[in-house]
Amino acid sequence: MRIRVLGSSGSEVPGHNLPAFLIDDEILMDAGTIGLSLTNDQQWKINYILISHSHLDHIKGIPFLLDNIVIRNKKHDITVMSGKDVLSDLKKNVMNDRIWPDFTKIPNKKNPVLKFKAINPNRSVNINGYKVLCEKVTHSVPAYGYIVVGKNGKAVAYTGDTGPTDLFWKKVNGIDLCCLIIEVSFPNRQSKLAIASGHLTASLLKKELKKLETLPSKVYITHAKPQFMKDIKKEVKELGMNNIEILQDNKIITV
Repeated sequence: MRIRVLGSSGSEVPGHNLPAFLIDDEILMDAGTIGLSLTNDQQWKINYILISHSHLDHIKGIPFLLDNIVIRNKKHDITVMSGKDVLSDLKKNVMNDRIWPDFTKIPNKKNPVLKFKAINPNRSVNINGYKVLCEKVTHSVPAYGYIVVGKNGKAVAYTGDTGPTDLFWKKVNGIDLCCLIIEVSFPNRQSKLAIASGHLTASLLKKELKKLETLPSKVYITHAKPQFMKDIKKEVKELGMNNIEILQDNKIITV
């Protein structure tokens, strides 16, 4: 399984793209960045998008991807998947013919470029040979983390945005995990803000990782605020973990 990091930043500033992780060119985990990183042909290969939650920095690329498909008259559609509460937010607040056209009816209702499919945390979903599980995490809006088991049987977990949480780790503990992509948004001195807004610091990360029965061979940090990157790098390094790495855009993860 090959994961291309299109973006891994907690803020959009020059040189830092918003979160998006492309699995084997066809499944996207979050969609803060699409068109700014992928060619037209690469965009057409995407079939499914797993959304962790409805905040703009995790969905921003979707409206423009859909627009690109339609204006180029491509016979292609995208299925956006998440918990039903997240999909409801997208339908009500984004694809509502006010903020953005309702692409579930474009070019027509029979052949729309956008489809929504709800995922139930109690059941796994098969996507073209990939097994996908989701579970709720702790954030300021309804949010889900994902576990994706590739065609090679290797499993990757992605938290999306989360503060200290429990249900997701209980599900992860039943999986033989190769790598974990987890957020650290703020430096330790802003732990109160992190918890209040549903995010982690390096010190909070350490407590979360203790909830795992077995640590994966690699832990990747995403969603760091560029404004605090120097402090976050220092504090992550002070954790003393050899298997931890702060992600950069265009990184390729192979599992």
